[in-house]
Amino acid sequence: MGTHDEGEVSRRRFDVADAAPLLLDARGAVTSWTRRAEELLGHRAADAVGRGLERLLTEADAPRAPEVLERARREGGWAGLLWARREDGGALPVMARITPAAEPGGVSRWLLLLSEVGEDAPGWNMSRSMLEQMLGGSPIGIAIVDTDLRFVWSNAALARFGGGPPRDRLGLRLADVQPGLDSEAIEAQMRRVLATGETVVGYEHLGHLRSAPHRETAHMMSFTRLDDDRGRPTGVYYTVVDITDRHRARQRLALLDRAGRRIGRTLDIVRTAQELADVTVPGFADAVTVDLLEPVLRGAEPTADGGPAEGVSLRRAGLRTAQWWGDAPDASPVDAGDLLTVSAGGGDRLTGSPAVAYPLGSPPARCLVTGRPWRGERAEGPGEAWTRALPPAGGAASVLIVPLRARGAVLGVTTFLRRRGREPFGEDDLALAEDLVSRAAVCVDNARRYTRERAAALVLQRNLLPHRLPEQDAVEASACYRPADELTGLGGDWYDLIPLSAARVALVVGEVPGFGIDAAAAMGRVRTAVRTLAALDLPPEEVLAHLDDLVARMAAEEDPASDGPDGAQAVGAGCLYVVYDPIGGRCVMAAAGHPAPAVVLPDGSVTFVELPQGPPLGAGGMPFEAAEVILPEGSVLALHTDGLLAKGGEEAGGASVAGGASVAGAATVAGGVWEAAHAGEAGDSGEAGRVADAERAERVVDAEQAGRVADAGQAGRVVDAGGAETATGTGDGRGAEHAGKAREAGKAKKPGQAREAPEAEQTASVWGAETATGTGEAGDAAEAEKAAEAEKAGRGGRTASASAGERERLRVALGRRAAGLDLWCQAVIDALVPDRPYDDVALLMARTRRLPPDRVAEWELPADPAAVAEARRTANRRLADWGLEELSFTTELVVSELVTNAIRYAAGPIRLRLIRERALTCEVFDGAATAPHPRHPRATDEGGRGLLLVSRLSRRWGTRFLPEGKVIWSEQPLTDPGV
Repeated sequence: MGTHDEGEVSRRRFDVADAAPLLLDARGAVTSWTRRAEELLGHRAADAVGRGLERLLTEADAPRAPEVLERARREGGWAGLLWARREDGGALPVMARITPAAEPGGVSRWLLLLSEVGEDAPGWNMSRSMLEQMLGGSPIGIAIVDTDLRFVWSNAALARFGGGPPRDRLGLRLADVQPGLDSEAIEAQMRRVLATGETVVGYEHLGHLRSAPHRETAHMMSFTRLDDDRGRPTGVYYTVVDITDRHRARQRLALLDRAGRRIGRTLDIVRTAQELADVTVPGFADAVTVDLLEPVLRGAEPTADGGPAEGVSLRRAGLRTAQWWGDAPDASPVDAGDLLTVSAGGGDRLTGSPAVAYPLGSPPARCLVTGRPWRGERAEGPGEAWTRALPPAGGAASVLIVPLRARGAVLGVTTFLRRRGREPFGEDDLALAEDLVSRAAVCVDNARRYTRERAAALVLQRNLLPHRLPEQDAVEASACYRPADELTGLGGDWYDLIPLSAARVALVVGEVPGFGIDAAAAMGRVRTAVRTLAALDLPPEEVLAHLDDLVARMAAEEDPASDGPDGAQAVGAGCLYVVYDPIGGRCVMAAAGHPAPAVVLPDGSVTFVELPQGPPLGAGGMPFEAAEVILPEGSVLALHTDGLLAKGGEEAGGASVAGGASVAGAATVAGGVWEAAHAGEAGDSGEAGRVADAERAERVVDAEQAGRVADAGQAGRVVDAGGAETATGTGDGRGAEHAGKAREAGKAKKPGQAREAPEAEQTASVWGAETATGTGEAGDAAEAEKAAEAEKAGRGGRTASASAGERERLRVALGRRAAGLDLWCQAVIDALVPDRPYDDVALLMARTRRLPPDRVAEWELPADPAAVAEARRTANRRLADWGLEELSFTTELVVSELVTNAIRYAAGPIRLRLIRERALTCEVFDGAATAPHPRHPRATDEGGRGLLLVSRLSRRWGTRFLPEGKVIWSEQPLTDPGV
């Protein structure tokens, strides 16, 4: 701007020509009035002269007149804005300037200049000096750059951001002045404003200024284009405001919000500690460690370990380091279970959490004792041995240690580290860290309390489960149990293996609905009831029937107001009860709302039993039904709870009732026999092979029709007592004919013949009962009706049959054999169940064995008292063949008493059987259905001592009822005759 322009503006803005002058006397009254004043205010001279200044102003400004005149006298003049009152009553803003006008004689007068204030008014306006004073003294950084984005002017406030005074900036670019900023992004905004002319307001930018190189600052910038008189751009005018405090406040709120959402998502102590470390790196700190007292990890009350000499021992539960932390791990999350032991004092590992030790007097130890945080500028130095427990290679310049306090107890310490070159921790950071750690401490304490309760429930459940499976000769067994995750809580799944009489064994799996200690307690009650019923040697369907009545009574007798375990907890429980007989491989099973077992045959193929489904325990409904199959030696039964096939993280609403179809070529077996598929065990191998091929061709996958044996066009398979022939029917009655032939072939041998139970004769039941199946429309309808009833009886959320996809998953998992049964069982669990399943899982696997024929001897006896002596001699000869002569005396007494009792009180055929396995079992079968009762005779009684004598000579004895009669059995240990 030139000299001529400055004079023109100065003259136009405020000179005598533009202003209305008037004179005031010393009291402020008008003494002279001008025509310009009349034009401006409308008052005539006659009306204005003699009035005081206050009468020329509006009512609002009239009281100011004395003050204005007083300041003019004191300061030698005054200038400012006043509101004048026009003749018509309107208000007019005017710029007033009062200056003294001295006259000879000492009379004091005041010259008052009034200039209209308005957009188009030619009156007074802001001068250049005022503009320079306003811009130069503004606390906001202001600068002007030319079209090449080089500084041409800046105010002093901009120097506070670094880069030197305004004169040092002239001709420089922003990158030359502030190398720590992203100058390219800022200059891109300037170029955009130059090109478009659009003003940019509120552009926020983060960076490091020269004035604070270690502190990240935030700025808000606005850009406006400057044009010349012809509208051509001459540069950019921009302002800079420091909003670092506001930005950090937003960051703190965002960090607290993330912490609230991400910390404490589980009830796992170590995971919660790791979540605290993950949330704070790298935004708040470059490295974070979370160390907890060892009792906290176990769920116990927090107490500091270590004595006065060795310091304090803790466990590293959380660790996270930023990617730039020296040679430490990168910014990906670190699993506290995989941490290496880093400690000054060493220590044993506790579930993967390394031990760290802090000497007495060190900052972490003081924080544990006092419960107050500690802040330091450096983490290492002479004598700072405690720093060896920190992440290495970081070169921490600032350390912040905050104790984890919850409910008045200190649980551990959290250490925050910042590297060199970053702003050290301040008071605001300390307050934020205490807020974060206090939130995490409450979550850790909640997890600790839950860990304690869950550990108690887990101990209860594990004590209720078998500590080890009993030794026996029927099966080789292995079991695995995996509890549910910490959010779901402990479940009520269980398994059991119960030795029965005659070398048989009962395999049991079941589950009680619900979670927690109540479910574990209910499971213990149900399991005890199962073992008690198993001791009665009842068939599987009768065991479940009695168990169903017991659960219903428990629920009915429960007091609703009681705080103890709920008896109704067991209602809806599922149970699978399987009895396997190693003499002939006969397997009978029944289910109450529970998945049917899978079977891995010796050739590796996986099959599924078509098992009639009964309702869950305590729910009532249709009677329970049993299925019977013959298992080849070396087959593996897989009994499992429904959690095994529940997909990871998916809720298992209850036991899936498996009784439907096979999958992908796996054979479906319905009350039949697999002997034909493995014909090398009995009969002609060529014929059995052709039958097996025909059967494989006829297997059909039908996942929707639970419980159906076969379609009307499929063959009904029947295996005779010899185990070599298979009869098929097509629904026209020929199946029944073939079944009748099979029964004829399986008739018992003549009385008096000693049967050694060869392999080929044991494909039917022990006492000669055969199983025949046929197909036809009536059979299909009956099976479909049973399936519908089983589905209707199932619990809410349970399906009538395991889906084909679930069975396929199990088939694939079982198809991967391992070196041993224990490893195989664990491998199946690992393949199908996540580490933290939603529902707990129990898996019981049993590889079947066959008792060699030479270890079983059976005779049919006539109902003649003379047969007792022959039975004793025959038994003695068999014991001599087995090398058990030391048991001859006791066995003679047992055989004599049992056979005599059968001849005296029973009717029909009588059979004697000796079984040698881990014990010597003597069985006598008769056709009576009455149970014997031991008597306690007086000293003078001549009889009634038979069963009493048997009970004294035997380790165990009992009665087993069959459809055609009963069996009284006695068991003697081989190592101790018990005489």
